[in-house]
Amino acid sequence: MRRNRLIALGLLILSLIAISFYGGPVSYGFFFFMLIIPFVSAIYTLVMFLRFKIYQRIDSKVAVAESPVTFYFTLQNEDFFAFSGVKIDFFSDFSTISGLDVNAEYELFPHKGIKKETGLICKYRGEYEVGVKKVSVRDYLKLFNFTFSNRETLTVKVIPRLVILDEVSALDALAASARDSLTNTTEPDVLVRDYIPGDDIRSINWKVTASAGKPMVRKRIGENAPGISIIMDSKRISYEPEEYLPLENKLLEITIALAYYYLERGIRVCVYAYNSRPVSYALERVDDFEEFYEAMSSFSFDEDNTSEKLYGFTMSAPDIAASSGAIFVSHSMDEGYMGQASVLEGNNTPTVTYLVTEEQISAPGVIRVGYEDKLKEALR
Repeated sequence: MRRNRLIALGLLILSLIAISFYGGPVSYGFFFFMLIIPFVSAIYTLVMFLRFKIYQRIDSKVAVAESPVTFYFTLQNEDFFAFSGVKIDFFSDFSTISGLDVNAEYELFPHKGIKKETGLICKYRGEYEVGVKKVSVRDYLKLFNFTFSNRETLTVKVIPRLVILDEVSALDALAASARDSLTNTTEPDVLVRDYIPGDDIRSINWKVTASAGKPMVRKRIGENAPGISIIMDSKRISYEPEEYLPLENKLLEITIALAYYYLERGIRVCVYAYNSRPVSYALERVDDFEEFYEAMSSFSFDEDNTSEKLYGFTMSAPDIAASSGAIFVSHSMDEGYMGQASVLEGNNTPTVTYLVTEEQISAPGVIRVGYEDKLKEALR
């Protein structure tokens, strides 16, 4: 474009020289022609800028992180003259467009349009703008260019994905500990429940079974205590989406993956967090996971969800000390974390910490997970 402008300027200067030294209708005609061309090009580009239409939509307003959704956009010329040099700029910080040349320029003939169907992949959990961000239009002679922001952007809600973990060595010790605790004998109390395949036949209350007409087993003290406790940090660290979205996405991704990992292996899980108030999710079996996943999808991180509030809550939660193992999912190791870890260590409760950070760290029992790390590899 710069070259074309220099050529046009050079021709205009030549026309001025021609009328200055030679005069005549040809010289003046050439001069006025070179004077009018840039003016017409500018008007043409301005009209395109004002009259250009763009439409876009996605199949669903809710997407799963890292999972493609179908994205449609249409460039439309509703005028009687052609539009040239139309270029699209997409939001690219938190989403990507697949199968499309982002550097392509389009030419739209009168009353015609171009419709594209492609894939949109959102990187992080959250709510943000996707699709067409800006549009550039230029004239045929490449003298003028107008760039304008799309006036009707798309906002999509992205929920965290579920990563199905394979055998993870750092968690095997906790899993084994949890299985042992579930098979340890404890004193039965007077309460009973329905028999579940796998229960020790010696715990069947035959008298109640006879009256109920179905197998009933004695509940044992501590039977409802969680096998594994997961403590998730939920403080927002920044006002900038490019800083907090990757971190929060990874914290939720780890928490959800770990909860499912244990539930799938028949181990009870209790997740503790702070969401404007203390919250806990007691998960007995895989059937409980869907409700937990929905809660995590709408979970709110906030700067007021401080570690003091979180660990003040968890320090007073007796089930954590009674659990067979505890997992920290955090982005920092502050005094609150150290205090909770010290209490669990003194209680001989096994712990594992997953620290989500871009910094390199090395500490016993701490596993670093980067913002863009794949969980199946990072949690090994």
